Amino acid sequence: MLNEVEKRVIGEAYTSTRPLENLTKLCDEYGGRFAGTEMNRGAAEYILGVYEEYGLDDPHLESFTFQGCEVGESSLKIRGPTPKTVPTLTLPMTPSGSAEGELVAVETASDLEHLDVEGKIVLGTNRPPLGACAEAGAVGFVWMHPFPMMGPPTGVVPRLVPAISVKHEEGLMLRRLIERRGSLEVELTASCEVFERDSWNVCGEVKGDGDGGYVLLGGHYDGHEIAQAAFDCGAACMAVTEMGRILGTVADRLAGDVRVVCFSAEEFGYWGSRDYARRHADEMEGMRFTYQLDCNGGPQPQMVTVDHWPQLIPFYARLREDMGLPMSLDQRMGPGDSRAFHELGIPTGSILDHREPGRLPLLKTVRHTVYDTVDKISLRHLQDDVAIGAVSTMRILASEDWPGHRGGAEVAELKKRLAA
Repeated sequence: MLNEVEKRVIGEAYTSTRPLENLTKLCDEYGGRFAGTEMNRGAAEYILGVYEEYGLDDPHLESFTFQGCEVGESSLKIRGPTPKTVPTLTLPMTPSGSAEGELVAVETASDLEHLDVEGKIVLGTNRPPLGACAEAGAVGFVWMHPFPMMGPPTGVVPRLVPAISVKHEEGLMLRRLIERRGSLEVELTASCEVFERDSWNVCGEVKGDGDGGYVLLGGHYDGHEIAQAAFDCGAACMAVTEMGRILGTVADRLAGDVRVVCFSAEEFGYWGSRDYARRHADEMEGMRFTYQLDCNGGPQPQMVTVDHWPQLIPFYARLREDMGLPMSLDQRMGPGDSRAFHELGIPTGSILDHREPGRLPLLKTVRHTVYDTVDKISLRHLQDDVAIGAVSTMRILASEDWPGHRGGAEVAELKKRLAA
């Protein structure tokens, strides 16, 4: 059953419109907040101002340096009897350059067992095969979105061969041309300047009235250059910031502290959370749990995932029953920022839009496309995120049998088991 303080927290969560109001300003004023840009810096200062308005303790920015980029132009030209140019996007971190040759369609890395891609340009429906294709001698990569009506996707790629993207419909046309002509000659160009950039984690906390360690509430506020990055991942930051505000109103009833951190440069390889873990290494022992929200607040019901901590399922089953929410639970590896703490053996989890396990359901969402805009976000689902996170955080801090950290050997064994 919910106690009186939890009921008060839930009431505050479901009567506040601030998460969506703050998210709307974040997206409309600061765009995609591509890490290292002026918009990224402006967004960090805006979030810091919200922390200050909400009365979080010790609000501040922590800067770090990461390997980032500035994305330039790209093109894909079809040669032959009817030459044409296909609209493209440059994928962040691709090496600049050009490539020309036959275009070959590849679905998975296993296709390379019977396809010769040496000296050719690969057309694929996902980024993971890029590495294997480059190793097999491919000289360029074209990523077509696997689903229609999404536009060309974006996302950081390894610096192996020039890589660009096209929308699903253009990819289908390219496949038809390959089938009809027997082969298709194309010329690909991409421009991307790679250099060290600065970015900032936005940090604050709520001081509780106990010595129960602390819970870290986090999400990343950086997105990509082509959209507002509301779903991935502005909504997460506004949700955890609202959790901090509400938990601050009951700070005297918290058995430990709450840290609220909006990370940056997650899209480049969770640089911000890794920097935070290194910078605060001597404080990691006190972290009971971390939520790293990502791709939440959208049209689907919200679900809770824990990063392979099966002993926590009864805790969340009880929470679901007490709160009366249609909240599904799952064991799966969480978003990028979870990994910085999961690798240290710290219990980690996420709150996100419901989806089945695997990469494909995530690609059906608007993330990494021009359609990731604030109008896709549901206030009610943001409120669900806030209520779930705030109430469970109170219970985590008060729990007398919360699991401790895994040791290094246990973490290594789990990683080995998951990779098998």
